[in-house]
Amino acid sequence: MENKKYYKKKVVEIFEELETSEKGLSKDKAKERLGKYGKNQLTGKKTTSLAVLFLNQFKDVLVILLLVAAALSLIIGNYIDGSIMIVIAIINSIIGLYQEYKAEKIMDSLNELIKSPSKVIRDGEMSETDQTELVVGDIVSLEEGDKIPADLRLIETFNLRMVEVSLTGESMPQEKHSNHIEGEAPLGDRDNMAYLGTNVASGSAKGVVVATGMDTEMGKIASMTQETDRSKSPLQEEMTSVANKISIFAVIIGLSLFGLSLYRDLGINFALIYGLGIAVAVVPQALPMQTTVALSQGVKRLAVKNAVVKKLASVETLGSTNVIATDKTGTLTKNEMTVQKVWFDNQEYEITGLGYEPKGDIVNENEEKLTKEQIDELEIMFDAATMASNAEIHEPDEKHSGWYAIGDPTEAALITLSTKLGTRSPNEDEENPEIHEFSFDSERKRMSSIRDFGDSRVLTMKGAIDSLLSISKHIYENGKEVEITEEHKKNLMDLNEKYSKMALRVIAIAYRKLGENETDYVIDEIERDVVFLGLVAMIDPAKEGVREAIESSHSAHIDTYIMTGDHPVTAKAIGAKINLEVKDEQLKVFTSKELSELSDEELDSETKNTSSIIFSRVSPEDKLRIVKILKKQGKIVAVTGDGVNDAPALKSAHIGVAMGQMGTDVSKEASDLILLDDSYPTLVDAIREGRNIYNNLKKTILASLTSNVAELSIVLIGLLLGAISNYPVPILAIQILSIDLLAEILPLTALTFDPGSKELMISPPRSRDEHIVNKYSMLEIVFFGTLMGTLGYINFSLFVSSNGGASIDLNSILYKEATTISFLTIVVTQWINIMSRRYPHKSLFNKNFFNNRNMLYSILFSIVASVFVTHVPVINNFFGFASVSLTNWIRILAAGLMFLASHEIVKIIKRKVSSN
Repeated sequence: MENKKYYKKKVVEIFEELETSEKGLSKDKAKERLGKYGKNQLTGKKTTSLAVLFLNQFKDVLVILLLVAAALSLIIGNYIDGSIMIVIAIINSIIGLYQEYKAEKIMDSLNELIKSPSKVIRDGEMSETDQTELVVGDIVSLEEGDKIPADLRLIETFNLRMVEVSLTGESMPQEKHSNHIEGEAPLGDRDNMAYLGTNVASGSAKGVVVATGMDTEMGKIASMTQETDRSKSPLQEEMTSVANKISIFAVIIGLSLFGLSLYRDLGINFALIYGLGIAVAVVPQALPMQTTVALSQGVKRLAVKNAVVKKLASVETLGSTNVIATDKTGTLTKNEMTVQKVWFDNQEYEITGLGYEPKGDIVNENEEKLTKEQIDELEIMFDAATMASNAEIHEPDEKHSGWYAIGDPTEAALITLSTKLGTRSPNEDEENPEIHEFSFDSERKRMSSIRDFGDSRVLTMKGAIDSLLSISKHIYENGKEVEITEEHKKNLMDLNEKYSKMALRVIAIAYRKLGENETDYVIDEIERDVVFLGLVAMIDPAKEGVREAIESSHSAHIDTYIMTGDHPVTAKAIGAKINLEVKDEQLKVFTSKELSELSDEELDSETKNTSSIIFSRVSPEDKLRIVKILKKQGKIVAVTGDGVNDAPALKSAHIGVAMGQMGTDVSKEASDLILLDDSYPTLVDAIREGRNIYNNLKKTILASLTSNVAELSIVLIGLLLGAISNYPVPILAIQILSIDLLAEILPLTALTFDPGSKELMISPPRSRDEHIVNKYSMLEIVFFGTLMGTLGYINFSLFVSSNGGASIDLNSILYKEATTISFLTIVVTQWINIMSRRYPHKSLFNKNFFNNRNMLYSILFSIVASVFVTHVPVINNFFGFASVSLTNWIRILAAGLMFLASHEIVKIIKRKVSSN
């Protein structure tokens, strides 16, 4: 059923439209509607089977390329190499399957979140009904603590306040009424509506069901999370680009070598095996595994820092992020109201500590911590504040990782204040029992409690400052009660305005001793002539470390946008606290209404070249729209959030980041990364890790491709010069595969373990148009690869020329030693190439030479393995190798030194170019 704008309609109009009344539907009518419109539950798309998910993993271009190479290896008889490549492809696909299968559980979490029994009126009688049986037109009764079972238009309310933070992002309970609203209103301002999945903080109400299941606001969110397409990660795009280039290159090389071999009359069988073998060798077989290892290591390092990554590719995506669109409540702030200022007896005090954990101090205007005796003087106000509150705070337990509140957040902040300062007795309710309570309502704007206090009874009160001043006769000053004056009231209102501009929520505190004859508790007679005690000012504060993390983001050229359901004044105050505004740039603030008036083109213009923006009072649809606009601009977008309202944007973003402690299960399921400590600085650490992973993969890919060019160049040089000198081919296909799978696989993998440099977080994120293999890197790859191949061929030809030249027997030990020299020359220069790639501009020999011990150990192991394979009888014969003499080892090492010198010279040139 269509969800219309019922907040604009009067109750009588809604009853008429939905064919219902205060007595509710008849049971027969309810049954009929249930059959027509279906159950009140959230439904999703059919889940993909495990088999299909597994097969989808093989759509990756690099994996397809690997499988083609494996098939060609099997065709030409290289069964071991072919089998290894197939195993690598299957392992990568299993990892991808596991990650995807875990991620698609959002609908289950949403249904669990909204599950609640319902008190329904049908045929004029109230009964408890299963939530799924609710239909449009049902009348539902609500009480404190209830979860809302469907979208309701409130028809009567009594002091009703709702907690809607998970849906709207509004951190404070919202007062509700049953009057219709004139004009358009964003989701967070529809004060006559109660939405599925939110909670009643206090009061009671009745409402008529106007939407159920997928037609509810929660249903809309469920639909958005189901329909959102997953974008390819930057790494996936880059790997596709690299794989496409390698594929084209491999095909050209294979055909070229086949033609050259035929031209030299080497026979069609040799030409086919050699051409296919070299084409296979050009494919970096271990690259998918090295990518997985690099990402897995990043996941492992982030786990130590309290960040759980659900999808491997998400780690690198963080490194490409150039926009963070973040929720405010629970992400930048603690979602725990905290008292920060206290005014008492003409003195202002500051309160330290954050959240509901009762740790902190009270300091005066001279920043001096108050002594116990000084705190005792303020106890009269703190006692009045806590005795007029019903909330509780509790220590961490199995379900809560930190201190948590039960009840109204404002009252919890007052309880925390008294507890941290030691003025509240743990047994306060037993020592000072409540006799009567006058609940808060929107007309009086206050609540009060009558309690036994020693030998007398007192009225304690808290509420809005103007409300309490209107009934105040005295004010507490210099340790006694004095008559309140207009000057007192003016000063207090000025102070209230000051705190309000700081986005602080101001609560006034008052009390009155009751006379012995005041036993008839009539509200107008009791709430009068009170003694005004003071003010407490509170806010949902920014978390520790957020300011520094935002500044680090600015330094890293990452734009930061706040998307919140909170009010613009509050959001802007938090923005100022965390230093969101960038120097020389005005901070933009848009409300949901202003956002709705902007076309997509205008919004695109407003968000371009803007470092920081605040979007306030926004709905889930608004957040999703913002993310889509940013993605269309080609930006890599990270979205952080903790509520149900954040789920669509979290899932649409390139990377969704959820809070592990305060976050709902829905937000966690929709995300790619979960911050276990709910710490924004942890996100910035994760971005640094992502950048480091990309840099390491870039080094690995460039080093790997350089080796492939070396292998290719020695073959081409051998075939071309061999046509003139009639020398045999300098290296065999199986020996080239041995370079890839024996000598370089571990050092290349170890390259992904390199720690990041200090420059990582002062450089801009990489552009999506900036590819690893571009014209500059290609020049470098070709230069160093050709140099490696040339050095290998020179050593080969020097040995052949002194051992028979063109007449050398291809089946002799001498020819095997010659090809072994080619192999070892390329292997040694590749080890130097891998180590030099660690530092694009710095010399290999710097103070960080030993900071990647995995690399040094892997090269040591590869040296031992290469010597073992080339020098141990029987084994070396299998690969076509033979032992190499000391003289030839000197030539090999000399070639390595020449190659190292060339790398160092190129780096000197790079440094000079950079400095200019």
